[in-house]
Amino acid sequence: SHGGGGGGGGGGEDPTFGIKAVGVFHVFKKPPWGGGNQFLMALVKEFRRRKIKVVENAIADKVQLYMANAVTFKVDAFRDAMRRTPPGQAGKALKLVHRLDGPYYSSRYNKDPRKEAGLPYRAREDERVYAVNKEFACASIFQSQWSYDMNTRLGYVPAGPIRIVNNAVDEAIFNNVGKAPFDRRSDGTRKIRLVGASWSAGERKGFKTFKWLDENLDFDRYEFTFMGNVPDDVTFKNIKPHPPVTSEKLAPVLKEHDVYIAASYLEPCSNALVEALASGLPAVYQLGSGHDELVRAGGLPYAKPEDVPGVLDRLLAGYEGFQAGIRVTSVKEAADAYLEVYAGCLGLTPQPPGGMYGPVGDVKA
Repeated sequence: SHGGGGGGGGGGEDPTFGIKAVGVFHVFKKPPWGGGNQFLMALVKEFRRRKIKVVENAIADKVQLYMANAVTFKVDAFRDAMRRTPPGQAGKALKLVHRLDGPYYSSRYNKDPRKEAGLPYRAREDERVYAVNKEFACASIFQSQWSYDMNTRLGYVPAGPIRIVNNAVDEAIFNNVGKAPFDRRSDGTRKIRLVGASWSAGERKGFKTFKWLDENLDFDRYEFTFMGNVPDDVTFKNIKPHPPVTSEKLAPVLKEHDVYIAASYLEPCSNALVEALASGLPAVYQLGSGHDELVRAGGLPYAKPEDVPGVLDRLLAGYEGFQAGIRVTSVKEAADAYLEVYAGCLGLTPQPPGGMYGPVGDVKA
């Protein structure tokens, strides 16, 4: 149930796009940790599989191209290194591909640019991100179209060329291999298994929906597991909470369930949702953020918690069709897309027309 392949070295193309080495500024944490961390671990693993040298959190000799997230790297050290380019060797100056999501305006302050962008308030963190972007970036990569749209709605102008690459998961861990076909027994001997997950216990993560479902869903028909951190002021009567676990432990749990409930909102690109989709679970998701473009034909949206039971009925009635409609970006496709941007920054491949790279999956190697 994965999307079509991109370049990736099939048919004799160069799977490295001419990139010999890349520096990545990211302090890798052992999962369970936030979603972007898991994606970058999978991406770096794929680069190394292609024999690309990856330097972590250091500026290294002979490494010209670097990637960083938002403002989570040592900006001053990078600026100093950039300035040390010998005179007359501008072509060897350090390059930064800037990975963006958010905006912080939404992810940290729970504000919706569609409703409030006209007001003067902006998040300090976003202002810093775009100062860094303007100073250093040779290209910007967003994790979703939604994230790009919300940033530009706030008036920010990311350095181009721009590419949108949804986060991918490590298919060696998250896949639908061995997932049992959906069992729609109606004799009451098997309950429909729902699952939700969130590493963060922040208010954007959909606990209003989970609380409503805990009080109103028919638990003679459903069982519901929640994997992750629950806010201190939330207790469940029927939903079974489970503390966060490693990816290796989460994958088989997801496969045992039938439907993923993606209840978070103002969410740029939920890794937890991608992990569930990759495991063969159709999703019922809260409308209005990055979920829409991740789920597409693999599930159905809801606008408010009380809509969920009816939406679940519709999803379950056509379950196999929704399951067959699941598409996730593979790590191979994501790696191809990132490498093509890197190659563009180094002048190895042509810049895209109009400053915007095409959708992932039609990478020209």
